[in-house]
Amino acid sequence: MNSLSRSACFAAVCAALCLFFVENASAACAAKGAKSPLNASNLFEMPKAASAIESQVQDFVAEQRGNDDDKEASIVGLWSITYFVGRSNDIWDQGFEQWHSDGLELSNDNAVPPSLGNVCVGVYKQIGPRTFKLRHMTWNFDTAGHLTGTFELLQTVTVAPNGKTFTGTYVSDSYDLNGKVIPSLHAEGVLSAKRITVE
Repeated sequence: MNSLSRSACFAAVCAALCLFFVENASAACAAKGAKSPLNASNLFEMPKAASAIESQVQDFVAEQRGNDDDKEASIVGLWSITYFVGRSNDIWDQGFEQWHSDGLELSNDNAVPPSLGNVCVGVYKQIGPRTFKLRHMTWNFDTAGHLTGTFELLQTVTVAPNGKTFTGTYVSDSYDLNGKVIPSLHAEGVLSAKRITVE
């Protein structure tokens, strides 16, 4: 939310709260007849009421800023990710993913040893608030080190408002050297990841 929108929200909240207190004051006056609501006993209450309004408005503005920050939770950084078989608790793969600010991604996983190709490179784009779509790929090799084809994994993930975790879904396929899908190597399911920080 830009500063102009925040100012407009601030003004709207002030007006609404002021109207609320004015209506309540008018109702109190009518209930008491012709007596003025201003007297020695309640003069000291007015600054408290004004302070309460200001506090409520500040809380509202802070909450709106918090919501704005949530919408901008970044996926850039290093993550520890776990892939599950379907929607079960069975682990299909685990890895470390590095999402870069330029739309590139790098992953190192433990499903297969390095000799069989366990490093994937990828590209991603944002498709919604805190939601990202990723395509990453690598080469597949047999145990003798011969190239057997390619591996592709598609992810759609959403970063939590606090920016510390993300969850989503994945679909993966392997292709032979002619570009044909190998059905027995198809996998899909849910995933979850936790941000890795320096601390």
